[in-house]
Amino acid sequence: MSISYALLAIIPVVGLAVFCLSHLVASRVVLNRGPYYPLLAGFSIGLAAALAASFALLWSMGTGAADLLAIVGMNGAAYVAFGFGYFNFVNLNIASLRIRMLQELADSGGSMPAIAFASCYNTDSVIALRIQRLVSGGYLVEKEGRYFSGKQSFLIVARIFEFLRWAILGGRAALPSSADGRTGRDADIETCSSEGVP
Repeated sequence: MSISYALLAIIPVVGLAVFCLSHLVASRVVLNRGPYYPLLAGFSIGLAAALAASFALLWSMGTGAADLLAIVGMNGAAYVAFGFGYFNFVNLNIASLRIRMLQELADSGGSMPAIAFASCYNTDSVIALRIQRLVSGGYLVEKEGRYFSGKQSFLIVARIFEFLRWAILGGRAALPSSADGRTGRDADIETCSSEGVP
């Protein structure tokens, strides 16, 4: 019985391992869907594995319905917390402007002319690239020189994070911004080399 409880306690960690492996496989199998689709697929598979394993183990232990639901729910919540940590680790590598800049510098051999480097990451080019990526992804629609809302998936995610910031930080929910108007976690820009900067 004690082994069963020990197994029950590590199920969220096993679910996280399934998430990581599923994400790696999905990243190589599902192409042209962007970086977040494999993350969502991996998260869903890991969650299903954690919940199914918890339910099966508790069922084999003869646990009552109320305890079964409570423990499965707790393991699900623990898995979601672990999964959120993994998502943020991966997302930091996808979305952080500072990391992207350092990677770009390393990819160019460790040095780059200051003017070329700065021109790649000025406010105008960053905004233009973000708008271009939103349009190409269908999240913005351009008609007659005006932009309209397209797909709602990013907006839904933004609203969820906005709610979480409000719930956790209260009145301090706004992200701090720098002098040029960018937030501390700038995201989703193309690399310098893809724009033809030497």
